[in-house]
Amino acid sequence: MERTPYKKMECDHGHCLEIFDDSRKIGADAWVVIMTATMKIPVEASLFASEPLSDSKFNDILNTLGSPIEYRYRLERNMIMDHEKDAVLENLVNTFLENTGRYVANPKFPEKLALKAYRDRVEKGKKK
Repeated sequence: MERTPYKKMECDHGHCLEIFDDSRKIGADAWVVIMTATMKIPVEASLFASEPLSDSKFNDILNTLGSPIEYRYRLERNMIMDHEKDAVLENLVNTFLENTGRYVANPKFPEKLALKAYRDRVEKGKKK
């Protein structure tokens, strides 16, 4: 299913943050208002600029995570009346952008996200 972004932002690090309205009707005049923010980040050697990696380390990260990796953040509010839906969605989007937008737009964000995802996956593999 192809979704149309509610809002798109090109970040300075070259990746695009997309915000979607994933709201759904739960009653005759009630909604679950859902805002989902996503960013697809290709896993490439150039991503790891602050700490250049050896080829084997990069290949291990790529093989472990695949490419692209995806950042995903979701906010939702339940039992919102029809006439409030659009205002509530706009408020969720603005709250996300004010609180998290600068962090996600930070030039080091894609690299840090990839390294954290890799560490988490490796740790999870050790626990099995």
